[in-house]
Amino acid sequence: MKNVFYTHKINSIGGVESFLYYLSLLYNDFVVYYKEADEEQIKRLAKRVEVRKYTKPIKCERFFCSYGYDIEVEAKEYYHIIHYDPLNMRIKPMINDKFKYIGVSKVACYGFEKQTGLKTKLIYNPVPIKKLGVPKKEGLNLISATRLTNEKGGERINKLAKILDNAGIKYHWTIYTNKINYQFKSKNIEVKPQKLDLTKEIEESSYLVQLSDCESFGLSVCESLILGTPVIITPLEAFKEIGCKHGENAVVVDFNLSNVDIGLISKNNMKFEYTPPKSEWNKYLTNKGEYKPSDKIKVLTKKRLWLMEEDKHYLRNQIIEVSKEKASYLECINAITIL
Repeated sequence: MKNVFYTHKINSIGGVESFLYYLSLLYNDFVVYYKEADEEQIKRLAKRVEVRKYTKPIKCERFFCSYGYDIEVEAKEYYHIIHYDPLNMRIKPMINDKFKYIGVSKVACYGFEKQTGLKTKLIYNPVPIKKLGVPKKEGLNLISATRLTNEKGGERINKLAKILDNAGIKYHWTIYTNKINYQFKSKNIEVKPQKLDLTKEIEESSYLVQLSDCESFGLSVCESLILGTPVIITPLEAFKEIGCKHGENAVVVDFNLSNVDIGLISKNNMKFEYTPPKSEWNKYLTNKGEYKPSDKIKVLTKKRLWLMEEDKHYLRNQIIEVSKEKASYLECINAITIL
């Protein structure tokens, strides 16, 4: 294998997961390995690149990991990707003499170098999405797509909603999240289950809202600006680095929300052109891989299976042939072993 990307857990939502998917839209000469994974994330990745559950030592030319690694791997080159803000996230960095370090922003690079004294190469996240051309919905429509962890500003959402409610602003705020039972206080907030592709929903909204304590890049914010939707954000250096400008394509609010510009938000008339930071993953990856999702491979069933596309049942311990794409999914749910 030429290039391997490893992360212990591929979550149902998150920056690393979006990073891997966006890489797969641009390049196909890499394999993704994991130990735990969300089924839906595996389904969409496997349409583009090979995805494998780690079961035995890996040999490759280049090995990339996020947040460290806990597997056996032999590679010619080793890289650790810094997807977080080291100065604000309490994450102990993995230090190893054989590794080189890549930061997804200047914020990530600076923090890691300050924390460890090690040199870090800057390669921005790729964000290869395009406008769909859908019109904006009538009225003031806010959207958020975020995990509701401590650093993502859940309580800040409640506070901003209260400010808008007290000002008599008419709005609708849709929040897509992995915690659909999270209790927001405003009747103008609607919580929906997370969704992997929100391109249409973001493009037709008035603002994307991201009120984090810290970010290393801000993928959803970058996505929103590409789609022509301004953002309401906290004053993070990462957001400034990717091109957020108050009054032009963003409404920047203090962390304590003491300076919310109600007038600017309610005008809802920002028009702007935006170009994301250039990503240089082409220095490592190409689109010349040999992965074909429809190619058949042999697998051993670990339990009774019904394959809907064949309308056929298979018993446990049968050797059968399925597409590589299907094998990735079945391996994820612990239904087969790839031979």
